[in-house]
Amino acid sequence: MRPQGPPSAPTPTGRDSAASVVPWPTAATVHLRDGSSFATALTELAALAPAALGLVVLLAAPHPDLPREAAHDPRRLHAELLALAAGDRVFILHLACLHDLRPLQALLAGTDQSIPYVVFHDAHFSLAALQPLGISPPRFGCTLIAATLLAEGTGVRHDTLELAALATGHLERGLPGQVQQGQVSPAIARYPVAAAAADCLVPLLRALTPVLRERGLSRVYDLECRLLPAVLAMEAAGVGLDVAGFNRIAQGWQRERDTNPAPERVAQLDKLLSTYANWPRDFVADDGRMRPHLHPLATDSGRFACSQPNLQQVPAEHTAPGLRGCFVPAPGNVLIIADYAQIELRVAAQLAPCAALRRVFQEGRDPHRATAATLAGKPESEISSHERKLAKAVNFGFLFGMGARRFQDYALASYGLELDHTAAQAARDAFFATFPGIAAWHRKIGDLGPRSHREDTLVHTALGRRKRFPAGHFSFNAALNIPVQGTAAEGFKRAMIDLHAALAVLGGRGVLCVHDEYLAEVPEDRAEVARVLVSRTMEAAMATVVPGVPIVAEAHIARSWSDE
Repeated sequence: MRPQGPPSAPTPTGRDSAASVVPWPTAATVHLRDGSSFATALTELAALAPAALGLVVLLAAPHPDLPREAAHDPRRLHAELLALAAGDRVFILHLACLHDLRPLQALLAGTDQSIPYVVFHDAHFSLAALQPLGISPPRFGCTLIAATLLAEGTGVRHDTLELAALATGHLERGLPGQVQQGQVSPAIARYPVAAAAADCLVPLLRALTPVLRERGLSRVYDLECRLLPAVLAMEAAGVGLDVAGFNRIAQGWQRERDTNPAPERVAQLDKLLSTYANWPRDFVADDGRMRPHLHPLATDSGRFACSQPNLQQVPAEHTAPGLRGCFVPAPGNVLIIADYAQIELRVAAQLAPCAALRRVFQEGRDPHRATAATLAGKPESEISSHERKLAKAVNFGFLFGMGARRFQDYALASYGLELDHTAAQAARDAFFATFPGIAAWHRKIGDLGPRSHREDTLVHTALGRRKRFPAGHFSFNAALNIPVQGTAAEGFKRAMIDLHAALAVLGGRGVLCVHDEYLAEVPEDRAEVARVLVSRTMEAAMATVVPGVPIVAEAHIARSWSDE
């Protein structure tokens, strides 16, 4: 079921001064330490049928030998305490004393007529911590997602997005202490903090919801909330790794490094060794799978980031031969690897808008051949592979505002093409002559520059995600790039939501997303059905945000990530 916002309240006037901030009122707190009191409390809550609940999850104390990055990791530590706010009371659930939480899940699942809306701060963290407990609310919201979207990519400090800061800024109430997800809470002194945190969540989201609507961010907020179950499932699934094969490749790097006199190659090998060689030791679980963290809101555009480890930066075949081939499906399964074809050009054709580029896609033509034809002065049918390669560099290089000088470096580094300045400038002129709508779009964005020194400027994606450039910090390239990449990310996220449910019917699951690439693991005997399903689902989802341009998602069956 799609999360929907809780009933809204008037937007607070905001904090005028520190003197206007008052302490959060102490809620009536009920401690649940045994099955009897737990059952009684849930019966009372069910009768009350609250429309919205605030829920805070606190983790147990980390083991002293646990790495620092895992000290607040809900997948490495178990939840010790839940604080559940409903009405004028907060229930503190001492999980060490409660052995059957199924009644709580039943309460949160509700009935067809009444399903409570559960509000978290950092729903990604909270839902990950609740998964081992069998708790999965079907309707939920997140004050951190809302606050992050409302920050509009302005690079606010992380502490301004913490719950205590948001409560102070939007509700003019100070929480008792700095509340962060994952703090240790065995001591009685922490109970008031957890209670106040849970108690403020529903009022805080009610304060943020009208602002989301006013700024046109409701659809994006809804998308990011609906995405989380798919992200959590992908993180839990992970991707299989041929550890022995991976280690052989790393050992080969070391042998080559020990015998290679070329300084450039030695530097490259040192980087490969320092970045990747210890991945099997550091990140592979006992079942042979690597489970990175995915971050759906880590970039201004809404594209995913990845960490521990960053699988978005696994080297390509020409840099580290065989390495991607070590990422494999579980026995009896295959991978479906899918990617959008020329998605940034297709999105730009819609957003600019550019009739000429849109027509290329509508007619099933190749945009690189179209540019090459202008550049070479001959029909598209006569374009050589080298001419198309140059045009590909031209299209992707100049789409986001690259100048001729920078294009020379880009063409050499990415495509092995050496161009002098005259040739680079001619290529740029050919690009804009081929797609005049893109040229007009560049002029429109460029016109924001003169006033950007004295006032904030704003660009947005198809679904309304906003990127605000504070006065004096406008970036022409980012103002072109973010709406395009962000719109593509929104279509991709919609596809991930749909695929999460659709693949489960086939016994499959998503295992990794890398920019616009999606990897699924499916039973071998359902491979072709799954391939078609993934391709069609990705196309249909992207078409909802890019309706005026045909979308193509190419998918193939593979036995490793490197198979083509």
